Amino acid sequence: FHKWVTKMKIKWIGVDCGSADHPMNTIIRKWHPDPFNAAEKKLLDTYGKSWDEMFPPDEYYQVMHLNLFPKKIVHAENLGGEIDKLSNQRAWIGCFPLRGIELESAMCRIVAFMPPNK
Repeated sequence: FHKWVTKMKIKWIGVDCGSADHPMNTIIRKWHPDPFNAAEKKLLDTYGKSWDEMFPPDEYYQVMHLNLFPKKIVHAENLGGEIDKLSNQRAWIGCFPLRGIELESAMCRIVAFMPPNK
């Protein structure tokens, strides 16, 4: 997905989940080894390859954060509400974060402004 996003020159992604990264490509795999081991077993049984063979850590570990952010491709996580109504449409996106100092992230209100003819 990250290669496609870069190729398409997408600048902003909104997701309705806690992270745009797959949980098994984050620290979650170490914090919760049982689900990781189950996922890896399924890959081994189905494809004969380990998780790291299928998704090399050098490329996939927190790829949405470590690979795309430096390219100025950002994403907002935990979007809800009516995000599905925006699928395949153009809109102006307003992001209004809580004020803070030296934050790497912040809760915010995200609003889609549709063109006047919509």
